[in-house]
Amino acid sequence: MIFLKTKQYQAIHISFYFIDKIESDAFLYRFLLARILTSYTESYLSKQALTKKLNALYGMFITNHVFVLKDFHVMRFNFVFPNPEILGDLEMMDDVINIIKEMFFNRPYFKQSIFDEAKRYTMNEIESKKDHKFAYAKEKLLSYIFLDHPYGKPITGTLDEAESVSLIETYDYYQNYFSNNMVKIYVSGDISTLLEEKLDTLKSFEKDSNYEPILLDHMHQSIQNYEEFLPMGQAYIFFAYYLNIHRKSPKYITSLLVNMLIAGYPESILYKLLRETYFLAYDVDSKYEHERSYLILYAGVNTDNRKLAYNVIIEAVNNFIFDGPTCEQLDAAKDYLKNEIFSALDFQDSMIPRAFTSDINGFSESIDVIMKQIDDVVISDVLEVLSMLKLATTYILSGGDVYEV
Repeated sequence: MIFLKTKQYQAIHISFYFIDKIESDAFLYRFLLARILTSYTESYLSKQALTKKLNALYGMFITNHVFVLKDFHVMRFNFVFPNPEILGDLEMMDDVINIIKEMFFNRPYFKQSIFDEAKRYTMNEIESKKDHKFAYAKEKLLSYIFLDHPYGKPITGTLDEAESVSLIETYDYYQNYFSNNMVKIYVSGDISTLLEEKLDTLKSFEKDSNYEPILLDHMHQSIQNYEEFLPMGQAYIFFAYYLNIHRKSPKYITSLLVNMLIAGYPESILYKLLRETYFLAYDVDSKYEHERSYLILYAGVNTDNRKLAYNVIIEAVNNFIFDGPTCEQLDAAKDYLKNEIFSALDFQDSMIPRAFTSDINGFSESIDVIMKQIDDVVISDVLEVLSMLKLATTYILSGGDVYEV
């Protein structure tokens, strides 16, 4: 158990991470479990009863996040409540700890009504994806990039899987697989010795495991281009560039700056070109997903501008790969990246995810070291990383040429 102690905040955050190797046929079970487990416990047998108890614990609330990171499928459950020592009610921790224990460990057979509700929710989530067009487009892009690799599979599982899944299967997965997951626990806040002693009882639930890394060697031999049409007045344009630089690489910080320079902030080349020069885009962004070895660029444009915007992006990125940035552009990107890193330190919500990501990637660097790494990047470093970019996949989701309002 890792305690992230700070006197800066008045809330306590407790995060449980359940970590398993990536297996796409388990995605549905884990998505269902995230909802089932947080719906009720043995002491609070309905959502209403559990919600009432959480409200009595000074408005305590629980969030969950299901995601893929590197070789792992991760389920994070975060418990947030006021610091009990400020409230003068350290005994509330007995209730908090009991809820956590009953929520995750040694659960009896799930209630049919809770399972049915989770199944309906999941099916609705899958069936309504096209209503959330940007998220739908991003999911389709990943499926085209990664093909049969688990990175290309929807985190919810498929509709066919959701329609056929049973309570027996789901509980079997909970007992025989989920219960054997690696478990990491993090606590952040103003944690006194007395509070730490209370929480020590949770340490027995931590588990460690060794998982074989999954192979990610699927770089397409030729560029894959895809276009899809839905009733919409916009077009979402995506470009996926293969960039094989991992977190421990000396080039990692440079890759973050390359991301910034291309489309990662308001002074980037694509942002200024598409929004301020050609007035083509209402949204421009990029993200370097180093765990998956891809830099993904995105532009949101009116559907009738999609072909022009596509060509402008291709030409601009190709020119930038050849020319690189000016010293002024690089300095501006450095300042922006530093500000982003420092800003993240101001929020308690970022403390635990940052610590978990460091642990799972096997590195630990101080802010001072990261700032120096940013300062040390020079133009030749940027040109070297730019030369490593390989366009692998493009995807456009739009209303096509015949869309009518």
